[in-house]
Amino acid sequence: MKKIFIYLTVLATSTLPQLSFAWGADGHQTVGAIADALLVGTKAGAQVKALVGNSSLEKISVWADCVKGISPEKDFAYTSTGRYAECAPFETASGIAAMADYVKRNDDACHRAAGEESCHKQYHYADVSLQHTHYQNGYTGTSDHDVVHAIQAAALVLQGKPQPSPFDMKDKAEALTLITHYIGDIHQPLHVASVFLNADGKVINPDEVAHDQNNNTVGGNALQCPCGNFHALWDDMPVQFKHGKMNGMLIRKARSLTLAAAPIDALPVLWADDAIRDASLVFGGAQFSKSTQNLYGSNWSIGLPLEYEKTMQNVKEDALARAGAHLAQLLQAIWPE
Repeated sequence: MKKIFIYLTVLATSTLPQLSFAWGADGHQTVGAIADALLVGTKAGAQVKALVGNSSLEKISVWADCVKGISPEKDFAYTSTGRYAECAPFETASGIAAMADYVKRNDDACHRAAGEESCHKQYHYADVSLQHTHYQNGYTGTSDHDVVHAIQAAALVLQGKPQPSPFDMKDKAEALTLITHYIGDIHQPLHVASVFLNADGKVINPDEVAHDQNNNTVGGNALQCPCGNFHALWDDMPVQFKHGKMNGMLIRKARSLTLAAAPIDALPVLWADDAIRDASLVFGGAQFSKSTQNLYGSNWSIGLPLEYEKTMQNVKEDALARAGAHLAQLLQAIWPE
């Protein structure tokens, strides 16, 4: 297949820390809306209603990203007021206090290394090398507080069981809010898998060579493409899916899926495996430039094949439908009929 390969000037601002939404708010809300529809008339749906009241999985799905607006370095002040419309429902005095309380409990309990972000931000992802076909504890990019473990911990809280360190979810309502978001995250391929590159842009396996953090593209955040940041390109929703325009079609697709049966704690591992598989499509046919350096570390340019947009849309559509179906599946496993 003919490839387009474009080298871009990497701007330091392209990797500035920011409040990042896997799938964008529209994507997370779509995942929640699919699960809301699938749970109508079920015991799990009634349990959700008891915990969220007049809200819904769709509405609470973005909360785990909205809390990223709490700044520990500014005495846990909320610094994103008015910036994201989807966070507005949580930007009341009591809502901001609840977000700050959560961040205080989950800021540094994972004993993060120098330069690592707040622990609760690390709950949203893993960085498993593309050479692997399965998620496994101990691989470079995994940890006891990555997205797989975050889903497992929230599920334990919803079952009334103790949660492992470093997670600190105060109650079932908070755990439900978090698990709704994390299940969206784990279905975004670049929230589970990452490509590791050397200085010449050659793909390497960090579990077979001496690991250097500068080789990690951080789920595509250190890759630049003609559309900007590669991770952000994958977070974005196709325009036809935004604002719930395609929820009906995705709900029908989710209902038609045959879901793998497994114990509750094994389900997130299966979903991570799906994301790693999807990541092979994400990076299929890609080429990489030599690295450049800025204040935030190594960066590369990525060249994408022709018709990449079609591949991306198909992967996103399938992943969103699976995410909604899997969220409903897990909640029904926690609260069976």
